Amino acid sequence: MRSRLLAAALASALLVTGCGTVPTKGPIRSGSQDGPAPLAGGIGVEAQPPRQNAAPLTIVNGFLEAMSDKRGLDKARQYMTPPAAASWKPEQRTYVYDQSSTKAVSIRSQNSIALRAPLIGSIDGRGSWTPAPRGALASFDFVLAKVDGQYRVASVPPGVFLGSNLLDARLRPSPLYFANRERDMLVPDTIYLPNNLPPGQAATQLVQELLKGPTDRLGNGVVTAAPPGTQVNVSVPVDYGVATVALSDTANGLSTADRQLLAAQIAWTLRPISSRVRITVGGAQLLPDLEEVLTFSDFSQYDPSVPIGQMKDLYGVRNHKLVRINQDGSNTIDATPLDGSQLYQFKVQSFAVDLRGEFGAVVTEVNSNRVIAYGRLEPGDKDGKPEFIPTDGTVLRPTFDNVGNLWIVDRAGGDSPRLRMRNKDGKVTEIQADFQGQPIQLRMAPDGVRALLVISPKTGGGNVVKTATVVTDDQKLALSNFRSLELPLVDITDASWTQSGILVAGKARIGAPRQPWQVNVDGSQPRLIQGASNDFQATFLASNTNIDTLPVVEDPDGRLHWQTKDLGWATLDDNPAIPISPVYPG
Repeated sequence: MRSRLLAAALASALLVTGCGTVPTKGPIRSGSQDGPAPLAGGIGVEAQPPRQNAAPLTIVNGFLEAMSDKRGLDKARQYMTPPAAASWKPEQRTYVYDQSSTKAVSIRSQNSIALRAPLIGSIDGRGSWTPAPRGALASFDFVLAKVDGQYRVASVPPGVFLGSNLLDARLRPSPLYFANRERDMLVPDTIYLPNNLPPGQAATQLVQELLKGPTDRLGNGVVTAAPPGTQVNVSVPVDYGVATVALSDTANGLSTADRQLLAAQIAWTLRPISSRVRITVGGAQLLPDLEEVLTFSDFSQYDPSVPIGQMKDLYGVRNHKLVRINQDGSNTIDATPLDGSQLYQFKVQSFAVDLRGEFGAVVTEVNSNRVIAYGRLEPGDKDGKPEFIPTDGTVLRPTFDNVGNLWIVDRAGGDSPRLRMRNKDGKVTEIQADFQGQPIQLRMAPDGVRALLVISPKTGGGNVVKTATVVTDDQKLALSNFRSLELPLVDITDASWTQSGILVAGKARIGAPRQPWQVNVDGSQPRLIQGASNDFQATFLASNTNIDTLPVVEDPDGRLHWQTKDLGWATLDDNPAIPISPVYPG
């Protein structure tokens, strides 16, 4: 049933930042990787008050429609008895259910109407989306009583119930931007706010939410430059395309570096409303040395999409040796030995490249001991001495973040998998992590805060895809906040970050081909990437968040299939085929 529920999503997803969309009703389908398809229906209707002498079922249906309109909650309360209306807290949580279920709303008795429908997910009071576990139901009994001869709802819902067909008309995803631990990159934290607000009101809500700090999804894995207690004075007007943010005097004591970071957070957060922003503190410019009106491009050094040219360079492992994979623009692909690197001497089991293409890390064996060899990739460094990091048991392919931290999972085949991080200075630190199963793949986002994992759960069943966050626990780093994407896919073998969200290798059902699926970061709208072919199956994937990077698929025979700019596929088709494992920086 789950596969029938996930697909359509809010159209304004801002996927360039890696932000997801709330899943709504619909089947898995083929589609563009550029973003979600528009909903076929669900046009929002302004909340209406109850009709005179309406029957209980009509009252409940009217109440459900009225409560979905955040601007019409006063009208929604008119459907309730006075005590129930006084107790109702619609801001508590929004439950998104599949309204297409034939028995979503049914009569239980003369004074009781039941809501029983597949639950797709929920949005908490902060606006954070949580996907529902498979098989979960939205369940509530609307008990009715008469007030002045009219039926009214006497039971108090635990928030708002929202039919999935109304989502894009009612809510939209809006990323807030915070900073990673190194304070050199912004990290998106998506919340959902009412749609169709005037620009000034939408900008005011965004800045107010930004100043509250990150949601529980990111927790203390990110930082904000806004001092505690910082507020926006009155509102954020948007006049002639310029949003004016007047901050309280609390921000006056910020250093120049923190002022710059705070300006970047505000400018990027307001980007969907206005590309230009004026920021003041106590009437004076927040950044007096810059122009009065700023744009998010003035803070491109914090860009969360990491536009590093080397990220589109593709590498690989062939016959246990490192290669660089070249495409000449005419759909011809070849692999060149990376024999100028000091890592070329090793028999490689898996391989990772840092985001600038300068350093690599290979899983190999030295003196019968499995280790990770870390060294330069550049030609001329062949005689350099690599660094060796001891490992234990099964070792996953390592992964780099933007500041050069190398993330390592070993003991992956046992009961106690271990996560460690080698920082750019060579110090190796163990990171606390309860994987709740055996990790199969780990991919760190460039920000070094968000992790993407394929895990074989302890409870059995097939592999699942999860996201997690690197947080600080008792002054130590820990991988926490694990969230399952609840994908309607089976036989999942790999997952990787992309510029548009996440790429997953999996099957729509048992017996189907394993194919590459584009998925939003929250797990919504799984869809075949455009141009996907049944001519080959996907076992492993290579991609990253760079806008110019095109996904690469390794099939079960080890052949590479590279998506071209025209969304076709080119194949490294040696005769005979020599298996090769593709690797993009990251």
